[in-house]
Amino acid sequence: MALDLGRGQGGLRMLLERKGWRYVNADLRPGRNGSAVCADAHRLPFRDGVFGLIVAKDALEHFENPWQAMEEIRRVLTDGGTLVIWVPFMYPFHGDDFYRYTPLAFERFLKGFAIVRFDTPLWVFSVLGLVFGEMMKRIGLGFLERFIREMAWWLDRTLQPKRQKPHSFAGAYLIVARKEAFG
Repeated sequence: MALDLGRGQGGLRMLLERKGWRYVNADLRPGRNGSAVCADAHRLPFRDGVFGLIVAKDALEHFENPWQAMEEIRRVLTDGGTLVIWVPFMYPFHGDDFYRYTPLAFERFLKGFAIVRFDTPLWVFSVLGLVFGEMMKRIGLGFLERFIREMAWWLDRTLQPKRQKPHSFAGAYLIVARKEAFG
């Protein structure tokens, strides 16, 4: 089973089901899909070790006590299971987000996990695109925002070939980690 943690409308359902996962979406304010569970990430209503995959995309920054949420993630993830985290770093404040995380924070958060991938999917140009897009909205040229962001994302993918060591600059972080089995 796969847990899509904190995704409201269940945005990853089709992708995960196409990959063969039985999908569960858990959020404090879940959307209207058949697999939605109203749940607090700090007290997940699931048995220990029930999920082989947990995805926390754009979610961890919204948890008031992320250390407690990570303990719950550890608890419900099977040994050898995969955790995928996507969090913003240099990104506009959006609603009820509490935190921004650094690579050092993830070293501490992910004790007991083997890091499979640590990447910066949004790099310098994406951050600049966000800034310029926001500026365009504020001066009445919001119709340019999408074009600016897409061009910035293209520049990131094209001009930043080595994102495997994201220690200096990131718009967001993507982490894939495998829970280590303890004997």
